[in-house]
Amino acid sequence: MEAMLSSMIIFGLLLGLAIFGAWIWALVDILRSTFSDIAIKIIWFLLVFCIPLLGFILYVILGKSTKIVEVTQISSPKYDDLEKIKKLHDSGVLNDDEYESEKSKLLNS
Repeated sequence: MEAMLSSMIIFGLLLGLAIFGAWIWALVDILRSTFSDIAIKIIWFLLVFCIPLLGFILYVILGKSTKIVEVTQISSPKYDDLEKIKKLHDSGVLNDDEYESEKSKLLNS
């Protein structure tokens, strides 16, 4: 009986810790994210803060769709080199033939 009680206590503590972690994650995610309107951000924060488990579940299901997804810029050495030769061409260091030749080399590599 005592073993069962102690295992139930451990399970309850682990479950409570998991819910607390999810609650903290949701609050941090709301604060770091960009929403279409500041009012939506405030509403989500208050909902998750005041009603932790239900607010977290609603935020995971519905809240993610209210966020603005930021597009990251593509960056690679090839694109960086293309940008450099374009600047050289625009400044007159490379003529049209040299620019096209260098661009072809980069795109075919």
